[in-house]
Amino acid sequence: MHPISVCIIAKNEESRIERCLASIKPCGFEIVVVDTGSTDRTKEIAAKYADKVLDFPWCDDFSAARNFSLRQASNNWIFMIDCDETIKEIDVEELNYFRKHLSDSVGSVSRENLVTENGVLTLNNVDYTERFFNKKLFHYTGMIHEQLTPIRGTEIPNLLLHATLLHTGYDMTPEEQEAKYRRNFTLLEKQAAADPENPYLYYQLGKTCEILEDYSRACTYYDKGLEFDLDPELAYVQAMVVSYGNALLRSGQEETALGFEAVYDAFSSVTDFVYLMGNIYNSNGMPQQALEQYQKALQMPPGRQNGVNSFLPFYQSGRILELSGNLEAAASLYQKCGDFAPAAERLAALQS
Repeated sequence: MHPISVCIIAKNEESRIERCLASIKPCGFEIVVVDTGSTDRTKEIAAKYADKVLDFPWCDDFSAARNFSLRQASNNWIFMIDCDETIKEIDVEELNYFRKHLSDSVGSVSRENLVTENGVLTLNNVDYTERFFNKKLFHYTGMIHEQLTPIRGTEIPNLLLHATLLHTGYDMTPEEQEAKYRRNFTLLEKQAAADPENPYLYYQLGKTCEILEDYSRACTYYDKGLEFDLDPELAYVQAMVVSYGNALLRSGQEETALGFEAVYDAFSSVTDFVYLMGNIYNSNGMPQQALEQYQKALQMPPGRQNGVNSFLPFYQSGRILELSGNLEAAASLYQKCGDFAPAAERLAALQS
């Protein structure tokens, strides 16, 4: 067995935890499952795979539960995973090299976020999250959307591992989604009241409002988060700017969104931001400027949102050309969108 412990916190996850644990078991890691009050078969299923299944009384604090799981692990090196995730790819030898030669660093993994579209589980976006670390050097802070934090100091040397997780946590019924995010919102408000100078909390509050389709309120939180002097190279800052712009468009504030021109230079290397600027120009009746941004996005690497450097700018460009009467060029762009359903519908309409 490798000197690595996988730590998981769980509550009423009988429908998902077995897939998660079955993907971990072949790796040869210790598996520690901490249950925070399940009333279903979660613990029974976990016992088939885990080396330890322990109870932790829920106290409205995800960091407290995660840190308890760290204390119960037999090994110092931790790989953290959630019940709604499975391992798609992992290089165990790389993890062993990492712990021997990069002991003060944190390993991040790629996470493919999947949602159901037209009955098929489809990639929505990819993010990167810190999951491999030495528990003597790092722990979790924050009641919700907890963050890995150095026990001493402020810097986290971070390296991307050859590891990918599949995440289905966003693939919920509308009722499940609303219940989850209303719970999250309550905890985030409580945490923000205790830590009002933390811009990351305003980002998460904004995201929660956006998921609940309260776009105007989301804008309020994003605006508050961006009042701080933030580093535009930080991933969450880039995500907050893009989310703010999308929320402005969805709440009918396209003229306000034009103000993002003022920060263009700071975020012009972010594919999602360039695609967003195309949408902002498009929504403000500036088709030529929109086409320029869509063309630029097509030349950039993949972004967080699936398709921002491929079928989405092709589709939006096609719509602009179709509305201008250039139907042949529009059809050519729709053909480049692959199986993107809106493009297929427009192409069929043009060919009918």
